Amino acid sequence: MMATSEKTVLLEKILAQHKTKSKRSYIHWEVLRKSLGATGRKKLGGLTAKATCTEVIHAIEPFLGSHLALFEIYGECYLAENMTPDAMQREIDSEKTDLLLTILANHKAKEKKSFLKFNAAILKVFGYNTKTAPDVSQLAKIISPFLGSDLMLLKKKPGRGKDVLYLAYHLPSEEFVKESHQVLSAKKTFALKTLAGDVPLNGADFAAAFNRMLDTGQLVVTKIDNKFAITGVRCELQAASCERSGLSQPTTRHSPLDADLFHAAFEKLDHGRIYVRICNMRRELDWNEECFNAMLNELWKAGRIQLHAGDVSSMTEEDAKLSYTDEDNFFYASLTWKK
Repeated sequence: MMATSEKTVLLEKILAQHKTKSKRSYIHWEVLRKSLGATGRKKLGGLTAKATCTEVIHAIEPFLGSHLALFEIYGECYLAENMTPDAMQREIDSEKTDLLLTILANHKAKEKKSFLKFNAAILKVFGYNTKTAPDVSQLAKIISPFLGSDLMLLKKKPGRGKDVLYLAYHLPSEEFVKESHQVLSAKKTFALKTLAGDVPLNGADFAAAFNRMLDTGQLVVTKIDNKFAITGVRCELQAASCERSGLSQPTTRHSPLDADLFHAAFEKLDHGRIYVRICNMRRELDWNEECFNAMLNELWKAGRIQLHAGDVSSMTEEDAKLSYTDEDNFFYASLTWKK
């Protein structure tokens, strides 16, 4: 049987190892229990996997020493470095915000969308599953304090059924419409109602965003069926500061939107190959030459893209002409976007 001091040292060692990996100065009881099992000691103070938080605190408290503390936060039990309850509360709150950001970032990388319908991963952060989760309004109140400045919640009322809650980056509604359009159009042609159903916006909000995008030329209606329902929508990759080819007064003034549009064109043409030919980027964006070259240079100098040379002899005359030659007369045929 282990002496009290040995148990204290063991707890301190497990917490230190966990802190090295997670950068957090506390460990959840379930993780601690599994770590104890890995050392060959499945029980500490007679605890089992079914132990309640009160039982955990009662059993482990004698072995804490002067450097450790136990806390019950949101009904969960944590072993931590000695700190005040308020400091521990802030640590847990910060972790929940980080977890939400990670979940959405992983979704954005995979699905190319800045919004995510509530799923089991989000519910798990707050100790719920799909069967135990409260109603949408109550859930929104619980989660709202952990959103920070980068995230927001959106509630959508489908035509039928219950309200649906979405986690989203704090972006304008038009950005959700654009992203959804790009994903849908890459797969097939679709009706306007399909686009409206995919974005996390209620009918009136979607109509307002759609109309604003029509007014600014970001969206163009391309097809109407015999029942006067819109079935075709095209998303224009352009910005006011980057004029289309052939205009008499080209401009090299750029807004942050220009870089976003340039990146969106790259992702549309990428198809998992990592690189995109510059000539295809020019065709996709259809910006005037001066504007395109200036944007290309700006992103290159900022280290956001990398340019690559190519074999002119293997290219058509038009593709070579639409590639890029810098001020030192170096020829570049393709680009990659740095992660």
